[in-house]
Parts: sequence; structure tokens; C-alpha cells
Amino acid sequence: MLRPYLFKMRKKILTAFLILLLSGLYSRLIYKWFCPSGEPAKSIGFKEEQKESTFFKENTTGLIFIKFRKNTFLMGSPENEPERNSDEGPVTKVNIDPFYICTTEVRKKDFKRFAVETGYRTEAEKENFSWIYSEITGNWEKKNGLSWKKPGYEQRLNHPVVHVSFFDAVNFAKWLSSKNTGCYFRLPTEQEWEFAARSGGTEKNSFFKQICFYANGADLSAKKEFSGWKVSECNDGFVFTSDAGSFRPNKRGIYDMLGNVWEWCDSQYRSRIFEKNKKIYGKRSKVVIRGGSFYSKPEYLRFSSRDYLSSPEKRGYDIGFRLVMIEK
Repeated sequence: MLRPYLFKMRKKILTAFLILLLSGLYSRLIYKWFCPSGEPAKSIGFKEEQKESTFFKENTTGLIFIKFRKNTFLMGSPENEPERNSDEGPVTKVNIDPFYICTTEVRKKDFKRFAVETGYRTEAEKENFSWIYSEITGNWEKKNGLSWKKPGYEQRLNHPVVHVSFFDAVNFAKWLSSKNTGCYFRLPTEQEWEFAARSGGTEKNSFFKQICFYANGADLSAKKEFSGWKVSECNDGFVFTSDAGSFRPNKRGIYDMLGNVWEWCDSQYRSRIFEKNKKIYGKRSKVVIRGGSFYSKPEYLRFSSRDYLSSPEKRGYDIGFRLVMIEK
């Protein structure tokens, strides 16, 4: 009587074991199908509030992306906010679909890999000029020979790439998308950008008294070289760009949302805030840029601050980008 009982028990144990084994293999296959060149990245010392977040590491570049779930937030700044510009309102309720955003700006080494692999030449390289600020004239001027390879100041490979147009950034995103299946990469809309900069809409607008802990902007170190700049009364240690991730991140572990370089958004500039985004089409669109740069005075180093370039072909020594990743 005991032998048939033991046989049944062994059969149940074996069945349970096979179910667990197949479940694990199935989960792995699903993940591999979703985005085979990327992998979930471990949380790298972020605070407690970030442990619920989902991270994604893109294996071609090593760039890390953090997920924001579907949500709603208030975009823009109220009329009584200090240093506010008129195009930052009205405060508008905006619905956000799920997306991942890169924790850093795209670095020079990432763009170099793309350019070497594909033979890509930026618009600055093809036209043999880009824009730079002249301390002598106090104006933005074209200068021959400038490009992401020769920015006009010293850069390391871990600095954000500069002198890239909107179209250059879009082509980089297409290349990275070709390296992955089940997901794709693009520039953020300005709605997504501000939502991420505000740590998922939870942070109030930033006008830091100690901005130099959080952003590489115009400061006392830059004042020594550019006496005409309006600067923050602190010293961040950099005149031009800094290594990606050199300053404190926001609450969600995203670096340089303020300062370092202005970031392209896939949004047409309009002089007020709208709930719905208007994407860039053609060469005559005014393109939103966000976040300020090493060149920016304090009032531009705020989450709701907006600016634009008159054409997606424009580029300059303080213009870069970061990407978002979207699940298909």
C-alpha cells in the first residue's frame, strides 16, 4: 500500500519542479524577445524612493534608462513665480503615457560609436561650421571647423556630445533603435522632459540657492573667463561641459536635467503651454530645447524654463540631447 503512495508523491514533486523550471525559462524568453540587446540595470545607490522604479540598461552604449508609468501632472509655472517667463504658462494638466528616460545626456563616446560604425557626418561637419558665443561681440556667431569632434573647448569622451542638430539626434536614435527589438528610442517631448525633470511631477520648480550642487550652469568659475555673463553666486568648478553625472541627481536618479547642455525635444515651440504635443515636421519648425546649459544664467536653470531654436538644423557648443525608450 505504501509503494503506490510514494509513487504518487514523487510524481507530484516532479510535476511541480518541471512547472517552476518551465516558468523561469518562459520568463527569460519573454524578456529576451522584448529587448535582447538590453538588460535590467541594478539600482546604483539611489535613494529609497527609487527602489520601485524599473531600470533598463542598453547594452550597445551602456546608457541606463528609468521607467515612468502612466500619470498626470501640472506642467508650467504660476504667474507669481520668481524669474518666470510668460511662455511658461498657463499651468496645465498633462497626461503622460509610460516611457523610459536616459539617466544622463548622450555622451561623446556614444555618438562616436554611432559615427564610426555608420560613417555618419553631422550637419556641422558637412557645412563646416557651428554656432558659438562670442565674448567680444556678445552675440552668437558662426565659426568654421566646429563639430562634435572639435567643440571649441576641451572635452572628454564622457562629456555630453555637442554641436549636434535635431536631425543628428534623431539619426542617432534611429541607429540605437536598430540595435534593439521590441523597443525603440527617440527624443522626449517637452511634456515628458518636464515630467521627468520634476521626478514624475512631484518636485516643485527649481531655483536653487545652491544650484552648483545640482547643475553645471554659468557660475563664478565661468565669470573669470566670460566677464559679461550673468552667473550664479557659487562655483561648480566647470567653465564648459562636465562629465555626465557629475552633479547630484534628482529624486528619481536622473542627472543633468538642469545645466551642462540644452537638450533637444521633439516639440514645436509655441508661446504658451499646451496639453497636447506638436511634433517636429520639416526644416522650418521652431524646436523646443530644455534644461539650460553651462552657459545659462540662474533663471534658466528651472524645470519650467523653456527656450527654442529657430530651425532643427541649428546646432551650437551648448546643445546636446538625451533619449527616451518606448516599449513596442
